[in-house]
Amino acid sequence: MNLDDPTEIRKVDHSDMLTAIERTPDRLAPPPNADSTCQIRFQSPMNIVFGGVGGSGIVGDILTDYLRSEADTPVVVCRSVRIPRYVGKNTLFVAISYSGETGETLGMLEQAKTNGANAVVICSGGKLLATAQSQGIPYVKVDGGMPPRVALPELVGALTYVLGQGGVLRDSQKLLDTASGTVRQIIGLVKPSVPLTKNHAKQMAAALMDHLPLLLGSEDSSSVLRRFKNELNENSKVPAFYFTLPEAYHNDVEGLKTLSELSRPQPILLRDQNQTEGDQRTETRLVELLSQLGFARALSFEGAGEDRLGWLLSAVTFGDYVSTYLSMLRNVDPAKLFLIPSFKAIRGQV
Repeated sequence: MNLDDPTEIRKVDHSDMLTAIERTPDRLAPPPNADSTCQIRFQSPMNIVFGGVGGSGIVGDILTDYLRSEADTPVVVCRSVRIPRYVGKNTLFVAISYSGETGETLGMLEQAKTNGANAVVICSGGKLLATAQSQGIPYVKVDGGMPPRVALPELVGALTYVLGQGGVLRDSQKLLDTASGTVRQIIGLVKPSVPLTKNHAKQMAAALMDHLPLLLGSEDSSSVLRRFKNELNENSKVPAFYFTLPEAYHNDVEGLKTLSELSRPQPILLRDQNQTEGDQRTETRLVELLSQLGFARALSFEGAGEDRLGWLLSAVTFGDYVSTYLSMLRNVDPAKLFLIPSFKAIRGQV
């Protein structure tokens, strides 16, 4: 596969996922009718819970990482079939399911309403939209017809809008506009028209062929690592691991020697936006350790810009490109799923 040949790429990328990624900056916006369906009267919640799984849940992770340094309100993502006990009348609960048919999310919303939480729904349709409309729950309806993981920009735009309406974020539209510009910078460097010799995402995808991706980065940016891992799983159809730092120094690193004996790991470091000198020294030692264990030379990437949301989303976009390029190299359609549908069927989902 020649990643610089559009004809060869089209033979594998049947859903044109690379074009969808390139359009990310224009898609980072709430739908134009959001103000007519999502009028939130509840302001300044004591806690915020994002309920969602898979490609919908990762949206909550990204905003949680952003809000860690921007908001005084505790924020968590719930991926369980049971919501936290503290969810109640002082909680802003946002149920996120792109399809609107995710059983876990429907169950979480029902529990949140029973507990008296102030609920909001984000979806493209399905049972979740019908529930919101029949029960008078504020909702944001995004465009449908995409795999949930591809709809990340629409879902981020919708959730940012909801947080603005709920008084958690100031000037959410400006925040999205700034982030869009930052993401556009990254895309300009790694989109398909940029040749392999100058394209860091294509080069990283090539390095991952026949290797096990091992993603490492700060706990504060764990949403980027989780998203990258998930995209490698779903788009590239390969297993992947991610370790967060400094947590990994207390447990995960102990298993690295055996990992090198069992597989061919390819370490990838996410360079954090606010690294201290101490962080850099520890990271250098980690790279030395990986080399001593016989790992491939560590690669790295990072987000762009100064604004935190833009940095997170640009780093996510880079990972999206890498996973899709890797699927091209492996000659597998990134949009096609083999095992997930059967497990969704077991869970009683569409």
